[in-house]
Amino acid sequence: MSILRIVSRYAKSIFDLAKAEGNLDQVHDDVMNAWEVAKNREFADFLKSPIIPINKKKDVIDAVFAKSDKYLVKTFHVMIEHKREPYMGDFCRTFHLMYNKEKHVSAVHLTTAVELSEGTINDLLETFKTKGLLEPQVDLIKEVNPSIIGGFILEFDGQVYNASLLHQLDQMKKQFSENLYTKNI
Repeated sequence: MSILRIVSRYAKSIFDLAKAEGNLDQVHDDVMNAWEVAKNREFADFLKSPIIPINKKKDVIDAVFAKSDKYLVKTFHVMIEHKREPYMGDFCRTFHLMYNKEKHVSAVHLTTAVELSEGTINDLLETFKTKGLLEPQVDLIKEVNPSIIGGFILEFDGQVYNASLLHQLDQMKKQFSENLYTKNI
């Protein structure tokens, strides 16, 4: 079974439960905290270790997430029991995507060659919103990368809109590298 399928099942179950109990925002905050913890290499290595007994892993989860939602902690316990603890970060990411979809929020990563003004960024995002490509609310991550020379790269919902000058130059290079005078067989 694929990792996405595995974590989607866990994320969907806790998502539906949190939504039914009316504490979706609180559980989302707990999941985001868990995601930060899961990114810690030492913690991830601890969870992945086959030497450490399951009970010890559960005790650590209980201690680390003592103030978190009880169903979230139980979900982590079930993941440990079924040897799915290495996928804790993937679970958190999947839950976050479900939450954003529910709240009509698009997670957007914008890469530009130079720092853009807020007005320019808002105009750019508004263009994508009017085309129906982005949700009304946007969770924006900005990055400046001079190597793209100019333009921008916008990543959202698994899609990439590459309007960088570097990309356009690469496309032109590919076109010029084709020999138009030889017949392709």
